[in-house]
Amino acid sequence: MLGGFKYTDFLLSNLNSLFSLSLPLPHILLPLALSFVTFQQIAFLVDTYRSKEIKRIDFIDYSLFITFFPQLIAGPIVHHKEMMPQFASLLSKEKELVDWERFARGLFIFSIGLFKKVVVADNFAIYANNGFNAVESGGTLNFLESWLTSLSYTFQLYFDFSGYCDMAIGIALFFGITLPINFNSPYKASNIKEFWKRWHMTLGRFLTEYLYIPLGGNKRGFSRELVNVFIVFTLSGIWHGAGWGFIIWGVLHASAMVVQRVYRNILKSVFGIEEIRSKLYTAMCWILTFNFINLSWVFFRSESVSGAMSMLKSMVGGNGVVLPYVFQKYHDKLTKVFGNVEYGGVFSHITDDGKMLICFSICFLFICIYFKNSNQLTKSLAPSWLWLFFVVIISFYSLINLNKISQFLYFNF
Repeated sequence: MLGGFKYTDFLLSNLNSLFSLSLPLPHILLPLALSFVTFQQIAFLVDTYRSKEIKRIDFIDYSLFITFFPQLIAGPIVHHKEMMPQFASLLSKEKELVDWERFARGLFIFSIGLFKKVVVADNFAIYANNGFNAVESGGTLNFLESWLTSLSYTFQLYFDFSGYCDMAIGIALFFGITLPINFNSPYKASNIKEFWKRWHMTLGRFLTEYLYIPLGGNKRGFSRELVNVFIVFTLSGIWHGAGWGFIIWGVLHASAMVVQRVYRNILKSVFGIEEIRSKLYTAMCWILTFNFINLSWVFFRSESVSGAMSMLKSMVGGNGVVLPYVFQKYHDKLTKVFGNVEYGGVFSHITDDGKMLICFSICFLFICIYFKNSNQLTKSLAPSWLWLFFVVIISFYSLINLNKISQFLYFNF
């Protein structure tokens, strides 16, 4: 239903633009999280139809499954078989009313998620919004501004969605329920396939089980496998939003997945190896993968294709390179690389303190790559006074920063 309304609006808008029409747009207010509820309903119906074990569905059980609120808004997308045995176990007379160990783990991961959202993601959002809004209003960013804008959104989306997933898992643990992991350090990925195994994992599982495999998966030859992969990732882009930017983003990732599979097939068939084992090679693959993801997020975030292209033009130096005065002594060398180079106000469009933003970006990139993620920390958690102090500090700091309304980005999809 949600997709139908979104794409009716999208189609009519394009028809009006192409043929100078004035067809009325059906601006319909829709319930929050309808996409995720729909996906969960589809999974439930298909699993019930296929299952030989589920003979009878109790309406109360079904209602509980479909309205369990911690993951209702933006996932993870769960299966009936994952949740109902856990709900049933809570009714055991031998079970304590509160599982204090799970509650402690839930409080720990919830506090981390809140910190990620309120302190990290929302601060990066300021710079990302300033930069993208400047472009959409007709302004042009210089080389450094455009890169810092795109990186700000890359980190905003990462910590926003990661924070939501942590908070959903944490709230579920308060009730003694364990949700599947939905986010597993995706920016550590050294290829696009690995990225999609780590980013929005339950959506990937859903698309694999209910779209990729029914299309034939990899069972009908290599060429058909590539077509299936392309279809799945293109549709993933279309699902995220009704706009050319989302479609282009989906096609870019679909193309990258196809190229990656062709490359792996060449390695296997021609050279007889699954992968090249080298730290330098892995590092180069990570750089390529991360920059591809960063560039593709530009289409995901921009309000128009023209805005995305303007941003990308700035990122390759097409709108000029402005550097701080400290680099003026290297002018001759820099002009050989960038052409025309200017010196002065470098970050006027996005922030008054560009140095701080650069430090933030480097710091959180390092955290994304080298540190354990919150799920790993929660699994190995041994409750102690030190951990309690940590939770109290980050929770208090997050609460005092709750001074503005800031919706989770995935609530829009």
